[in-house]
Amino acid sequence: MNVIVLNLRIGLTLAALAAGTILCAQEGKKVTSHDGSCQVTVPADWQVSGSFGIANSPDKTIDVAVSTPMRTPTLDDLKQTAAMVYAGDKVTKSTASEFQMEGQGLNGKPNVYRGIQLTGKVCIVEVTYGSGTVEDARKIAGSLKAAK
Repeated sequence: MNVIVLNLRIGLTLAALAAGTILCAQEGKKVTSHDGSCQVTVPADWQVSGSFGIANSPDKTIDVAVSTPMRTPTLDDLKQTAAMVYAGDKVTKSTASEFQMEGQGLNGKPNVYRGIQLTGKVCIVEVTYGSGTVEDARKIAGSLKAAK
């Protein structure tokens, strides 16, 4: 009986470790802004550029940039600036706490541009993509949040 219980415990432990490994792989990689206050999550196989808040898909067709611009402390400031820079983009969400646009990035690729308000600053992510779908880009942009 003790052998059966021991084998069951070992089996459950191994199953829990395997499940944890799979969940970590599914979570992806964190991409953090240069000042460490904002982050997004990208797939685990992406290349993340250290302290610059930039990531690329393995085939280099999707790019992500996370930032906290010092000269744009409020979401209202961001909305005004983004409307000028991305004049052709369509605003898809505009509330007191988040802002999102979709259209074409400065590099000519389709983009999803999103900002959220934190205390005293704004977090921004831009996802530009030459492959994949707008839903893929929205998922990454939608993961924008304050870093822990």
